[in-house]
Amino acid sequence: MKTSKSFGSGFTLIELVVVILIISILAITVVPKMIGSSGFDSFVYRDQMISSLRLIQQQSMQQTDSNSCHQIVIMNDGYGASSNCSTNTLIPNWQDKNTGFAIPIDSSVRLSGPSTLTFDSWGKVAECSTGCTIVLTSDDSALLCIESQGYIHGC
Repeated sequence: MKTSKSFGSGFTLIELVVVILIISILAITVVPKMIGSSGFDSFVYRDQMISSLRLIQQQSMQQTDSNSCHQIVIMNDGYGASSNCSTNTLIPNWQDKNTGFAIPIDSSVRLSGPSTLTFDSWGKVAECSTGCTIVLTSDDSALLCIESQGYIHGC
């Protein structure tokens, strides 16, 4: 009588490694998209706002005539360039002209801080003579600081 050894059916080591790699790749790429990125939205909007404020600041230092209005109006759900520094109103079609940003309705990010930021010819912000902070709140809060000398940065 001959007995034959039969091997049990199962996975080889190579098959297990390949399956673990595929699961790892899916976990890295798909799961963050399913969970959402609302925790990062406030930081992205803060960085975008820093860029916009620095642009207005540079324009105020280059266009030094007394008729120029270099002001940003800050709302709860966005910000935009002002058309008239005395009335604090937004310029017409400000979203089309890329002079501000409206936070999308489906985002939970909200702005709080000074309602206007007026830049002088030195690049300083009149409302921030002792420094000020703009808070972008969502799942995480991102802070934007404006120093008394005019330096704009994330803090």
